[in-house]
Amino acid sequence: MQARNAADLPDLVTLDDVALVQLSRERNGDAFRIIMQRNNQRLYRVARSVVQDDSEAEDVVQQAYVNAFDSLGKFRGDSSLATWLTRITLNEALGRLRRQRPMVDLEVLDAEPPAHPRSSRFP
Repeated sequence: MQARNAADLPDLVTLDDVALVQLSRERNGDAFRIIMQRNNQRLYRVARSVVQDDSEAEDVVQQAYVNAFDSLGKFRGDSSLATWLTRITLNEALGRLRRQRPMVDLEVLDAEPPAHPRSSRFP
């Protein structure tokens, strides 16, 4: 296989999002890297506003990029790429919040309430 030099590659930085998505669908890592660079700050801010933790926000963004890369074939272009990535990030952040909610043991709910001495004062 013949090695390609820089002159053989398009200047990816100048490409629009649609072209970068197409190259990323073809597993061009450099194209996806540019997509990430263009959207990192926005996606981090969205994630951070939901999860309220810097480290968790970084994890959310990382997972959102994995999800996006796996789903590039589903990107139809009905919205901008930034909007699509933001939605994926928001869904990931909200999903993490749902998984972190405190759980209530149903057996505790089924147990009889404790008798309160004051309860006899009120009819």
